[in-house]
Amino acid sequence: MDTQAVIDQFNVCLKMEYAAVVQYHQHSYLLRGLDRVQYLEFFEEAGQEALGHAKLLGSKIVSLGGVPTVERGEVRQSTNLVEMLQQDLELERAALDAYHVALDLAQGHVALRNYLEDQIMTEQDDVWNLEKILADVQAGAAQRDQRRSAAS
Repeated sequence: MDTQAVIDQFNVCLKMEYAAVVQYHQHSYLLRGLDRVQYLEFFEEAGQEALGHAKLLGSKIVSLGGVPTVERGEVRQSTNLVEMLQQDLELERAALDAYHVALDLAQGHVALRNYLEDQIMTEQDDVWNLEKILADVQAGAAQRDQRRSAAS
């Protein structure tokens, strides 16, 4: 195993987790009306989960002899719920891909491989969950648009 390559890739993952912390919380701040009531807790919890991932990654990086990055990935914002969910889904998919790269690099290390397999499953669950929520929100928006058209 190339330890430095694993550290570098873990720092890529860490940047994404930092971005997720900020992006999810920013989205929670920007929610309005009924969307705020319905989705505030989801965004806040997702941000806290990302912070937990970041803490674990930072610890792993130090254990491998590296220094955790202080840089974060791109944070995107919107005031539209559908756009927020799309942005978060894109970020989760990118994080999932980054963890897969790390897994490929850590194949010779059983403990890191097990950690990464667990993390990949968590990220995959997040992707699936966001896909379901986004589909429901989009379906609801389409139904509202149809009702408005029928009323006019």
